[in-house]
Amino acid sequence: MNWLENLAGKIIAITHGRTTAFFIAFFLSGHAMALFGKLTPTYIGFMGTLGGLVLGHSIKEDMLAGRNGPAPGGQL
Repeated sequence: MNWLENLAGKIIAITHGRTTAFFIAFFLSGHAMALFGKLTPTYIGFMGTLGGLVLGHSIKEDMLAGRNGPAPGGQL
């Protein structure tokens, strides 16, 4: 399982954060589902809602970091 942690760490380092990696993963899975004719309105609605929630959380974290400064250790 160490290889999985290394792979996840590399992906997060490349995308500069978990939110971007999350959106890329669902972007790719949505395109794969569309390619095979399995993309449904339910999946689109679910991903739209989930994406909006993640985006809202990211904006909130950015606003708090702007007000209070970065979190100790550079993590949000």
